[in-house]
Amino acid sequence: MPRGPLAVGLIGVVVLAMILVPLAVNKLVSGRNGTGASTAAQSTVLDGNAPLSQLLTVSGRVGSGVAPSVELNGDASLSAPGSVLTDVVQTGKGRAVSAGTPVILQVSQFSGLDGRNTTGNEAGYKLWQGLLGPEVGDYINAAVSGQHEGARVVLREPAEEEDGSKTTKITVVDLLPTTATGEAKQPAEGTPTVTEGPDGSITVSSAGLPAPTRASTEILIKGTGPQIGSQDRLIARTTMVSWTSGQPLDKSTFGNQEQPKQLDMSNALVGVSQNLVDITVGSRVVLSLPAEQAQGKESVVVVIDVLAKDPAQPSGASGGRAGSESSAIPGSSAGPTSKEHS
Repeated sequence: MPRGPLAVGLIGVVVLAMILVPLAVNKLVSGRNGTGASTAAQSTVLDGNAPLSQLLTVSGRVGSGVAPSVELNGDASLSAPGSVLTDVVQTGKGRAVSAGTPVILQVSQFSGLDGRNTTGNEAGYKLWQGLLGPEVGDYINAAVSGQHEGARVVLREPAEEEDGSKTTKITVVDLLPTTATGEAKQPAEGTPTVTEGPDGSITVSSAGLPAPTRASTEILIKGTGPQIGSQDRLIARTTMVSWTSGQPLDKSTFGNQEQPKQLDMSNALVGVSQNLVDITVGSRVVLSLPAEQAQGKESVVVVIDVLAKDPAQPSGASGGRAGSESSAIPGSSAGPTSKEHS
């Protein structure tokens, strides 16, 4: 029988083994159980045909200028639905839209496997501007027809991943306002008057007011969207009239049946590009511009409804932007074909 230091050493080894072996076994067992639980959680698949509230949550404010987010319930994935399903998750309070009426749609797409945004650009959404009809995509056309501006609609359609697995493609469509929306403000004395008709058209009058010697900006309606930057491309309604005669100097895009236009801040009139910076989307502004900040000939009044910031590439680039014929949501039968009507 070992004695002395050898015996002490053997006893130490035995004691250490008695402590470590149970710990190792426990860790091994718990590790296996944890892996199994994790795998089970990841492999949970919810029926893509179930009511939307049982499957996912859509967060984010319509008109915020930020893409919405989608969270799948219980971190599960979704199976493919049997057909395209449509849910109105937020009703709008603005103008009702129907075939042939101007619309601005903000469209985002998400994976039914994990809820990630798959729209394909940094902003996480794309805009479609035009007259509501088949060009926007059959399913979206049907989904938003009869809705009011400010509504949010969610479409679910069968999809197949690259590995062949079946899931749900989730498309979130926000129906953005096509006129300024926000808090009405009292303009300063000496501001040209702006009167809106029942058809959405506006009349502008600067009669009796002295011509401006420097540019001024008055907010008639203060929107709650993001601030405008100097390089932004906007979707807006605009009109410009002569200060002295009140005659229009370009085609007005105000009116319920008129389509908003694209306004490139980097290529706008000096008075527009300088005085719109930091104005919030959703606002209606009146710009009083001296000749040198307008077209160089005479003082003018410019009225602008800032409706949206277009996240598409800069002018001249290709992609899912108004003016191209590419799909705004590639690979989605629900997604619109981007097309600008001038």
